[in-house]
Amino acid sequence: MSRIAPGRCALAFLAMLLAGGAARPAVAGEPIAKQITHVIEMFTSQGCSSCPPADALLAKLADEPGILALAYHVDYWDYIGWRDTFGSAANTDRQRAYAKSFDTTTIYTPQAVVNGKAAVVGSHEAKLRRLIDGDALSSRASAAKIDLSVVADRLHITAKGAAASPGGQTPVLMLVTFVDEAPVAIERGENSGHTLANTHAVKDWRVLGMWTGETMEIDLPLVTLFGPDTRKAGCAAILQSVTADGAPGPILAAAQLEFPAE
Repeated sequence: MSRIAPGRCALAFLAMLLAGGAARPAVAGEPIAKQITHVIEMFTSQGCSSCPPADALLAKLADEPGILALAYHVDYWDYIGWRDTFGSAANTDRQRAYAKSFDTTTIYTPQAVVNGKAAVVGSHEAKLRRLIDGDALSSRASAAKIDLSVVADRLHITAKGAAASPGGQTPVLMLVTFVDEAPVAIERGENSGHTLANTHAVKDWRVLGMWTGETMEIDLPLVTLFGPDTRKAGCAAILQSVTADGAPGPILAAAQLEFPAE
């Protein structure tokens, strides 16, 4: 994991991606920023018959104030006959990392993780809302804060505030890209014959660097994140603590930016 110097505007490895002059992506309308108090990470699969109710709940939460709702499609259901169109080993790895953080060897779908602190069966709305009601990202003036904005053809990320590190390790800054909604007709497996909405399905997530509490600014070309068209796409920046053994810990701050369809 590389450290990004505070105040530096560009990641060196992205310079190669810009060589030759990448075309400016088509931005659909003004991007919509959302202030985040809760991050709900839903581990789900198109091949799991128990997941559609949880996916519907996540879609409802995604429209509520203060909630960043992300659907991480895992790949361990693919063996039953349907390959999840958003599934990835990286998403499964993130769920396994949370299992390590929660001191369990069990992973399952649907599973919802709230603010990186607690997990619950993703379709149990009452239990999930109790977790939401009992926890929120800090609103103190000294707390960590993330801002996302679009400047010309770039995504501008700013992280600032106190360097809280409850896990004992330096917190990391993550970037997540997702699609707003992508209906998929399922042809095989447990959900065969159904069309699933796939709300806020994660396309990619990556660690951008470590954060010491000093102001950090990063610029990323939109075209490298979304391709030539940003319509019905979104992204989120998440500042997350790291436990002593390297697992994801409590989330300190988050921000969301979504590009509406034309």
